Amino acid sequence: MNTQILDSKRIAKNTLMLYVRMLFTMIVSLFATRIVLDTLGASDYGIYNLVGGVVGLMGTVTSLLSQGTTRFITISLGKNDSDLLKSTFLSSLTIHILFAILILIVGESIGPWVIGKLNIPIERLGAARFVFQFSLITSLFNIVQAPFNACIIAHERMNIYAYISIWEAVAKLLIVYMLVISEVDKLKLYSFLYFMVGIITAIIYYLYCT
Repeated sequence: MNTQILDSKRIAKNTLMLYVRMLFTMIVSLFATRIVLDTLGASDYGIYNLVGGVVGLMGTVTSLLSQGTTRFITISLGKNDSDLLKSTFLSSLTIHILFAILILIVGESIGPWVIGKLNIPIERLGAARFVFQFSLITSLFNIVQAPFNACIIAHERMNIYAYISIWEAVAKLLIVYMLVISEVDKLKLYSFLYFMVGIITAIIYYLYCT
């Protein structure tokens, strides 16, 4: 009976944290997107979404990879075998690293060529290539980060998952503030700061899971 009560409380807590995460990130995204558009301008904002869209694409791929990895880690947890759990996690991490290397090779091989074919003003081609490089690296970190996400979800540490998502949302607000007050190339700054948020987030996941 006590176990059922504890399970119910944990489920309720996890559900509440996920709803808070979703609501907070949605509000921040709606607020930040408008300011970023006004700050970058229609042209640079379009370039970022076109060239830096690789981050969004890889985000979807990472989500799918994380779901698959969660399943195998959960099975290992259910068998209560620590050696199997370690082996499953390390195998998953190795696969994700190899996949990230493959994406890097493909991206660096065809990315510059594709950018040259896009309808981008000549004076902004340098900035577009800058955005692509940092977007690609950010995507690689997101891919390698997937097993750590899966580990947190499999252990039902949804509060940590929510906290990290809220940190990312707050970081986006800081990025918006930096864009507004900065005098440098705002498109390059935006892609670089987004890259730094990705690096810090990956480090947080790594340290917590370790």
